[in-house]
Amino acid sequence: MSKVVVCGIGTGGHYFPAIVVAKALQQRAFDVNFVVRKGYLEERVANTFGLKTFFVDARPFYGKSMIGKLLFVFSLAGAVYKLHALTSHATVIAFGGFGAVPLVISCMLNRSMYYIFEPNRVPGRATRCFAHRARRVFLGLPLMGELNGRSLVTGIPVREKFRERPTVTQRSKKKGTVRVLFYGGSQGARRLNDLAIELQGLMPKKWHVTIISGARDYDRVTQQKGSHARVLSFAERPWEEIELADIVVSRAGALAGYEILCLDKKVMFIPFPYAIDNHQYYNAEYFAEIGDATVLEEGNLTAELVKERLIELLKRAKHKAVRVAMDAEEKIVECIAGDIANEET
Repeated sequence: MSKVVVCGIGTGGHYFPAIVVAKALQQRAFDVNFVVRKGYLEERVANTFGLKTFFVDARPFYGKSMIGKLLFVFSLAGAVYKLHALTSHATVIAFGGFGAVPLVISCMLNRSMYYIFEPNRVPGRATRCFAHRARRVFLGLPLMGELNGRSLVTGIPVREKFRERPTVTQRSKKKGTVRVLFYGGSQGARRLNDLAIELQGLMPKKWHVTIISGARDYDRVTQQKGSHARVLSFAERPWEEIELADIVVSRAGALAGYEILCLDKKVMFIPFPYAIDNHQYYNAEYFAEIGDATVLEEGNLTAELVKERLIELLKRAKHKAVRVAMDAEEKIVECIAGDIANEET
């Protein structure tokens, strides 16, 4: 049984696609080890899916203070040492930015075969640094420019429920009601929460708002919500909330945007302006090309403008059904399995 190490350290945009691929590898009888940080959400989610986990202390570098950067160096050295035995005679696929760094360095020291998954149109710095040595870089979205390495556009692996196009019957909808979902994501949710609160005083009576606020902002948003709003700190079944909505207001993380398009929803993207290399803007630009979407930048954004653009988007004739790749994990696993078979022969 060939050993494959999968890294899903980071946010949901990293570990959910990683878990989908890990499960697909297991189905092909590979011995899968899933690298996580102890006590972080990725560990809990990996355990929920029954994956065998391996713990490392991985820390980010960019945007940190001098002390934070020193801690990165120490944690990197410790993680590379700890990973040495795991990556020896293994095949590795790294999802995510800083979490991939110790794993890829360990692979290079062991001369082990490794792959990188890059979800965004603008590659992250870890991807740019290590792409030239990777066996392949799998791309969730077409890149803005060139990448020094072999790449393959696969689409983004999404959870099975997004591929099934769920039928949701609860909370029956009254005629004329418009459901607006504010889907903040892990970065920059506070500004979307504020816009949702402000929109309540401007929206037509038949509009209803659902706000996925994040845990940190949940109490504040709940205190300020009106009678036509509901607030969730976290969506355990996000596919149901998206399917219930007539229109979605979202950040433009690669996974969130891709999942919304999988369910063929009208969507307003408000990219997080402080994302590294402004990658969310370029994701949103692409999503607007292929889906029923519009893009608004956060600078000088008001609830009144959001309302106007939502009305325009709701009235706009629907494009033909969006078609995004729903078999990304199969493409990835097929490529890895083929390379492993070639190496063994």
